[in-house]
Parts: sequence; C-alpha cells; structure tokens
Amino acid sequence: MAKKEEEKKQYTIRFPPEAVGALEDMAKEEGVTKAELVRRAINFYQVKLEAKKKKKKIILESEEEPKREWVMV
Repeated sequence: MAKKEEEKKQYTIRFPPEAVGALEDMAKEEGVTKAELVRRAINFYQVKLEAKKKKKKIILESEEEPKREWVMV
C-alpha cells in the first residue's frame, strides 16, 4: 500500500434526512461526490478558523453590483 493511502482514514457519519437531501443537492450542483463536498466543507471551515485567529473577515462581493457583505466568523 502506498504511503499516501496509509495516511487516509475512513469515517462513517450519520446525517438526519434533511441534511442528506441538502448534501445530495449540493454535490449534484457542484458536480462532485458527497465525500468531496464534505472535504471541501472542511477546507472552508479551516479557512474560516484561520481568518478568525487572524482577526480577519471573509467577504462576499457581488459580481453584478458594488455591494459587499461579510460572513460572520
């Protein structure tokens, strides 16, 4: 077994039905697997935590109008 494969761990997560539906819908919209969507969510949360540590804000900026909103971290 390759070293990279040895470093990976597998988890079983139980979701309530409404979360399963949301997970499936988001994965389909993004064109990724549910596992990939969860990995991306973890990555986003890591970015959020890092921003919080550095006392920074995550900004949402509209492409259509000059409006910004910040995401609470």
